[in-house]
Amino acid sequence: MTQRFFVQPGAIAQGEVVVAGPQAHQIIAVLRMKVGDRCFVLDNTGWQYEVEVAEVRSGEVRAKVFSRSLVTTEPRTKITIYQGLLKADRFEHVLQKGTELGVVAFVPTLCNRSVVGNLDDGRSSKLARWERIIAEAAEQSGRGKLPVLQAATVFPQACSQARGVSLIPWEEENARRLRDALRHLTLDGASEARDARPRPFAVNLFIGPEGGFTPDEVETARRYGIVPVTLGPRVLRAETAAIAAASAILYELGDLG
Repeated sequence: MTQRFFVQPGAIAQGEVVVAGPQAHQIIAVLRMKVGDRCFVLDNTGWQYEVEVAEVRSGEVRAKVFSRSLVTTEPRTKITIYQGLLKADRFEHVLQKGTELGVVAFVPTLCNRSVVGNLDDGRSSKLARWERIIAEAAEQSGRGKLPVLQAATVFPQACSQARGVSLIPWEEENARRLRDALRHLTLDGASEARDARPRPFAVNLFIGPEGGFTPDEVETARRYGIVPVTLGPRVLRAETAAIAAASAILYELGDLG
């Protein structure tokens, strides 16, 4: 498999790319690539460049650009996951697998039952690690753009900033299934008939922390137009619910196979 690396847009200029930092270390020390080896670099704009290593130095790799092509793997449906803050390994699982699936943005959300005591725990100390996890998953899965990792926020603020189709899976919701919500939600007052309504361009998905959302939080979500749905009769872990719901949305809207 040809290796892929995201670089800053400014790293590519005049037919050449300069790779530095952790990616250069991976190319030199881990993959042991040599002059003449080829790989792809991406500038996070949706374009990828096939390049050939021209020079390897300590901490820096220079490569010559041979071709440019548009990456066509990004899903049409743009899913943002508002994930209630979890224990570190479980939250990282959501970031990794959500990126592989095609999620375009993650918003760490502080909920009543979150294990994190304050927003600082979800802001600076773990940010660099979370961004590395996202980048590595995007490179491995063939993404054309890096998902955005937004700043951590509190649940009411997260509800207020969500626009468009917004869903909140909740274990106490028994009537409205995820599929039914996707089929009947409308945008801009369009008809509810499936063949007449426009397909949602973006979907906001609110996933609770360990222990789930409280009834008060779900009521707050309702006031902002966020629709509670059920994911079925089985109670899912938070990280499982995020991936299951994102997968179902992408499948139902034609972005998986």
